[in-house]
Amino acid sequence: MDFSLTDEQIDIQQAAKEFATGEFDPDAALEYDENQQFPSTLWKKACQLGFIGLHYPEEYGGQELGLLDNVLVIEAFCRQDSGIGMALALSDFGSEIILRNGDEKQKKGVLPSLAQGKGVMTLAFLEGGYSLSPLATTAEKTQGGYVINGSKSYVTLAGLADPMLVFCQTDPDNPQGQSLFLIHRESEGVDVTSMGGKVGMRMIPVDRVFFRDAKIPENSRVGKENEGAPQLDDFFDELRIECGAMGVGIAQGGLDKALDYARKREQFGKAIIHFDAIRNKIADIYMEIEMARLVTYRAAWSFDKGNRDSRAALLSKLVASKAAYRATYDALQIHGGFGYMKEGQIEHFYRDAKALELFSEPQQGQKDRLADLITGKKA
Repeated sequence: MDFSLTDEQIDIQQAAKEFATGEFDPDAALEYDENQQFPSTLWKKACQLGFIGLHYPEEYGGQELGLLDNVLVIEAFCRQDSGIGMALALSDFGSEIILRNGDEKQKKGVLPSLAQGKGVMTLAFLEGGYSLSPLATTAEKTQGGYVINGSKSYVTLAGLADPMLVFCQTDPDNPQGQSLFLIHRESEGVDVTSMGGKVGMRMIPVDRVFFRDAKIPENSRVGKENEGAPQLDDFFDELRIECGAMGVGIAQGGLDKALDYARKREQFGKAIIHFDAIRNKIADIYMEIEMARLVTYRAAWSFDKGNRDSRAALLSKLVASKAAYRATYDALQIHGGFGYMKEGQIEHFYRDAKALELFSEPQQGQKDRLADLITGKKA
């Protein structure tokens, strides 16, 4: 099996690396992180250069490239700065659901604006916990549309996103009877409030969204009624692979910083990179990264070939997020006391790596899902 990148993919990877190296200012990153601020200026530049939505068809503002191409960009961005990279990667969160299931009007109304930097999008699916069936947020069918009541938690960028894609219960008698709706943030009956400060992923504000008799037209529904669960399930496979790319990038960024520091820091008359304890940590980090990269690239390659492999997608997020956490933890230790200072940069890579482990679904839930697929149990 040949997993080597094409010349075009190598060019994309290099272009993303050059953009991130030239534009991701470390001091600005510290400020974004401190203020829990989305990097809007960098996001618009990334859109102008075609890095956001590059997997969309050309008619919707993209370049008709594959998931692996998107993975290469996300990895390069997160390698340079974990917070900025994750923020840019999640600026069109949930758009693939529109791409795969939306009608022509929905695609043309949403996707080009995301690719062109005219707006961000989010997906609201979590409630009090991680359980997705049945949902407390309901969409009741009325003449000409729906009335939505309930609330969603941990919604990324809800205060900026327009539209947001909302996962609702449409059949009260069927736990799996759910649908997805495109809703504008300024709609009557929709209220967004901040959930406050976070340890990691601080450049991606997280909000709670309340729906109080929010009336929306029927054409806001994405796909057929009560078929939202399989739509979301399909999207999760793609999301997990993209999260794998974030993990690989964060882990590689941690290794880069550890190597740089270990070459400069001297103790007992020589650079600490020559000490066995440091060298062993570096070797461990490298092994974790290479395994995570292989799993993630394979999952993306398989997806692009039209072979959906949910096990590979789950492995991608599980292995890469674990690699990111372990790599940044060891990298922080290599930095010693300086690693705990914000100016050292590595501490926010460590915080973002932990956030990635928890993002969208807990590791235990992913392992349960993987065990179901391995044993043949119907999830």
